[in-house]
Amino acid sequence: MDADGFERLLFDLLRSSPEYRNVQWLMHTQAADRGRDLSMDRVLHDSSGGTHSERVIVQAKHWLKKPVNMPTVAETVAAVKLWGPPVIRRLIIATSGHFSADAVQWAERHNDSGAAPFIELWPASKLEALLAAQPGLAAAHGLRSR
Repeated sequence: MDADGFERLLFDLLRSSPEYRNVQWLMHTQAADRGRDLSMDRVLHDSSGGTHSERVIVQAKHWLKKPVNMPTVAETVAAVKLWGPPVIRRLIIATSGHFSADAVQWAERHNDSGAAPFIELWPASKLEALLAAQPGLAAAHGLRSR
């Protein structure tokens, strides 16, 4: 799978999830997107029956040979802060590989500080788990179930 296929996979995966609305893939792969490959709204439900949504941005990193490192995560967070309105509450960095230990630690410290946006790191193992629940989607992208 190439970088374009990886972004298409993320787009299809998120579009098929009931918690996401308005999933958009606005820029072509390799564009100077400043940390924004996909955007969407996440629908949140509270116990009283109310709902609200938060803006979510996804940065795709199709990196197979090296881990996504701390400077890359920090640069993506800084770039995402330039987008808006609406305010971006959550950033998902999804990779076809994995994250370095310093990237994970940096993201955890950032999230613990309460600063926006909240960062979700999605390594290949998380994507595999999400795709396991949707074998048809995996097959459509030429991926086999494990």
